[in-house]
Amino acid sequence: AGREADDIVSWLKKRTGPAATTLADAAAAETLVDSSEVVVIGFFKDLTSEAAKEFLLAAESVDDIPFGISSSADVFSKYQLSKDGVVLFKKFDEGRNNFEGELTKENLLNFIKTNQLPLVIEFTEQTAPKIFGGEIKTHILLFLPKSVSDYEGKLDNFKAAAGDFKGKILFIFIDSDHSDNQRILEFFGLKKEECPAVRLITLEEEMTKYKPESDELTADKIKEFCNKFLEGKIKPHLMSQDLPEDWDKHPVKVLVGKNFEEVAFDENKNVFVEFYAPWCGHCKQLAPIWDKLGEAYRDHENIVIAKMDSTANEVEAVKIHSFPTLKFFPAGPDRNVIDYNGERTLEGFKKFLESGGQDGAAADD
Repeated sequence: AGREADDIVSWLKKRTGPAATTLADAAAAETLVDSSEVVVIGFFKDLTSEAAKEFLLAAESVDDIPFGISSSADVFSKYQLSKDGVVLFKKFDEGRNNFEGELTKENLLNFIKTNQLPLVIEFTEQTAPKIFGGEIKTHILLFLPKSVSDYEGKLDNFKAAAGDFKGKILFIFIDSDHSDNQRILEFFGLKKEECPAVRLITLEEEMTKYKPESDELTADKIKEFCNKFLEGKIKPHLMSQDLPEDWDKHPVKVLVGKNFEEVAFDENKNVFVEFYAPWCGHCKQLAPIWDKLGEAYRDHENIVIAKMDSTANEVEAVKIHSFPTLKFFPAGPDRNVIDYNGERTLEGFKKFLESGGQDGAAADD
């Protein structure tokens, strides 16, 4: 749940009162429906039935949405139900969703998670917990500056594409002009002047990014991109800076996505790489020591000291989760990678290299 006042009030009400409010008549139901952005009501002619019990179990599991339950004929009539059922009411998109299928707690929770968010949701501090806490782990992001010409038209195209992917891909738009969102742009390797732009990300064990082949933002092109992704026809998008002309002129070699493979996995070289972020304080502290290490092995025949800015370069072989990360790529054909976990001192690094990547190596997972 979120940390806004409304979220906290909803949570307290659910924790201190019944999981679902009993609705005696149509007026009570209408009051509940009007009270919140999203409301779920169970319609059961027998409130002690197994289906009603499953409904209440689902209600107990959801903190941030009000639930109601009713056996009143007036309530059935007002919302056009002739038999038992569950309806999710919302103040956006289609307005209501009727539950279909076997009424179990698990099925109800899936139904609610699929329908409680708008088809297209703006990324803000308030919506972030719902976006990241939801069941849908594939997100398509439209980076759309609110100052752009035809802002509404571009957003409408995005919304027009969203309906076909409900429950599969979450459609999110981000105001790329907003200063709070600049780190997200950096994460995708985007500059403000490149927006509007679309990217897709999967939030499974590893975050993987995808970029459409076309820059067109029509509904058809967005649908085509999503369908190709779901069919497994799109390769991950790996960022890379251009290779500097002087990348190998200094003691510490500069790696980017485009030259990483040939340098790190050179079978004749032992390559020690710092994966860093320009804004990282620990990386800045390490920089003079890393430069001294490069100087110490400047003329070594088979040891290479290198660094890569991992905020602007990505490689398939290595996933970086924190900064700085230090990895050793020993010579040989096996493409081995050894994590360094020793002291971050010149002496510690030298011992590690002289021991062939043994003294200071991290334990295997």
